[in-house]
Amino acid sequence: MKTLAKAPASPRTRLPDFGRHPRRVNLNRVETVRGLGKIKLRPIRPDDEPEMVRFHERISEENVYLRYFEYLGLDHRTTHERLVHVCANTPESYALVAERLPEGDRPAEITAVGRLTKTEDPYAASFDTLIADDPHERTIRRMLVGRLVTLAHAFGFRALIGELLIADHDTLNLCRKMGFSLQTLPEDGLVRVTIDL
Repeated sequence: MKTLAKAPASPRTRLPDFGRHPRRVNLNRVETVRGLGKIKLRPIRPDDEPEMVRFHERISEENVYLRYFEYLGLDHRTTHERLVHVCANTPESYALVAERLPEGDRPAEITAVGRLTKTEDPYAASFDTLIADDPHERTIRRMLVGRLVTLAHAFGFRALIGELLIADHDTLNLCRKMGFSLQTLPEDGLVRVTIDL
């Protein structure tokens, strides 16, 4: 992945690090979505593993392909070894979930996952998202990507980048509306999206 120009090094400059609490931001946020109820955006936790299995059961093959650029079966995506890694935040990688809060007899459920990852450029983070099939998918995607932009800035990054399949029209249109620049990589069938923070 092509990196952005590095900022000049300074002994007083603190490099972005997911291991520290981000500046001036609450890591938990609750939003109300008409027709869906309350959605809590929060850091992923190790005890999310059972709910992550249920989340993966609700993802279409199309959404799996748009996220991983290949078809990965449910059994592969939900192994204990893999989910232990997925459900942990580290200084190199930070994930959050969009969790539909319980209402009446309906239990809480994870509807989307977003992840920030360090790149070779210490001041740029990359992002990716995975969203369960839902009639409110576009609204959830907008909330999730917006939250990833906010958190990347709060953690001290100066740019957020992602690589999306050319076929991922919904996410590309959203990124364009949010102010990302788009660069087509036709040889890879990808579009690189970038926003300065």
